This record gives sequence, structure tokens and C-alpha cells, in this order.
Amino acid sequence: MLLGVGAAWAQSPTATGTATANTAPNTAVASSLRWHWATSAGLNSYAEPGLMRMLGPELGLHLRLSDISWGGHWGLEADVLYGRQDYESTGTGRRTDIPNIETRSRIMYAHTTQRTAGPPLGLSYGLAFHTLWNNFEGLTTTNNPGYLRKAFQLWAPVRWREGLAPGAWATAWTAEGGVLVTGQHISMFSQANANLVDVTNRQDKGVYLQFSSEHRQGLRAGAWSPFVRFTWLDDSDTVTYSSAKFRQISTEPLSQRWQVGAQWMLP
Repeated sequence: MLLGVGAAWAQSPTATGTATANTAPNTAVASSLRWHWATSAGLNSYAEPGLMRMLGPELGLHLRLSDISWGGHWGLEADVLYGRQDYESTGTGRRTDIPNIETRSRIMYAHTTQRTAGPPLGLSYGLAFHTLWNNFEGLTTTNNPGYLRKAFQLWAPVRWREGLAPGAWATAWTAEGGVLVTGQHISMFSQANANLVDVTNRQDKGVYLQFSSEHRQGLRAGAWSPFVRFTWLDDSDTVTYSSAKFRQISTEPLSQRWQVGAQWMLP
């Protein structure tokens, strides 16, 4: 699983807006471009059940942009995660310090206008593009060769953020889920064996779920936000290559990824 702690958030100067005496400060409509950024640290665990597991530390950089010119409903989000993972398998041995880079970018539409503090409340949805770069080149402890792995995926995310009453255990909670639209997984098998060809598998079935809560000391203060995230990808299609010397059959197996962490958001 991914255990992320020690994250730090920052944001652009507070947007201006109009409010009456009966309007809470965090419900004013934004009137300028707002940006928020964060760093994170944690652990990343990726598993293909019954086959292998990869686990290691990870650092992240995160950015959110929200608008005025688009009516206060649209936002852009991006995450970049860099990790060093250890590999273990009962069939092919172990290997340490494998570089791993994951990116996520999203465009989200909110039915409620952007607030001056935090993401919008209520329902949001959009499109997300994820990439993965996992450099598994080299030999394991049993002299099995590795290879570079890459993935590109298009997701359809849906998010709900609910504000809670003052004095509650959290000031807001967020639930987000995504369904895989389409994806490609590229395995550079030629790096492991010159007689093999590189393979691109298509991935059609996958989901992710993420839950988080926001703990804040006052509307303008910083917030601590723990979260948990689970990603599941089903078996890919099967690709077959044949030549005079060999026949190669390749399928990317079912995989699971857990992420658990916490972020600290500055005011």
C-alpha cells in the first residue's frame, strides 16, 4: 500500500468575491485564477496476486488550478509521483531500487461554483489521463532479466465533497471513484531477450476508489487530510506473435494497488 505522510499544500492569494453579512467566507464565488500545490511522501505497493509484488518509498508533487473565466465550475489537477521500489516474486526472485514514475492529470467540472477555500462542494466529474513508467531493467537474484514497463490510461472520474457542521470530527469528506475508459500497457520484452518482441496490451476493465476527510482549525487555517485509495485493473487482452524460431503469447495480468496517506494543506 501507499502510506503518504508529511505533505504540504500552498495556494495562490485568496480570491476576491461578494458576500453579505450572512454568507460564510468559504462560500464566496472566486473571481480570479486560483492555484494550489502540495508535496507528499509515502510508500507504494503494487501487486499481481499470486505472481509478484513491488513496494517502496515515493515522493509526490501535486497542483490544482481553478478558474474565473469558465464560470467558476472548471478545474485542472495534476499529480507526479516518483518512487524506488523493491520487487519480490516466488518464481523469479528479488530485485531492489527499481525506479517508478506515475502521473495523473484531470479536468473536472463542478456543479457548484469554486469556493475561496478548498475544492468545490457537491458533485464534480470529468476526464483523467494516467501514465506509468517502471524501469525494471537488470537481473533478479535468480538471474531472471527484467524490462521497462509503460502504461497510458484514460479514466472517467466522479467526485462528491460534503461539508460538515462546525464542531464535527472533520470539516469535510470526499469520495471519488473512476472507471477505466481505455488503456495500453507496453512491455519492452526485447530488453530481456533479443528473440522477443515488445508487446502492447489493451486494458478495458478497471476501477479506482478514494476516500478522504478534511480536518481544519477555522475556515482560514491549514487542514490535515488523511485518505485511502484502491486501484484495480483486470486482465488485458492476449497478444500473440509468431516467427520461424518462436511463438510469443503475452497477457498483462490482473493488478491491485493500495494507497493510504495524509496531506497537510496550508491556508
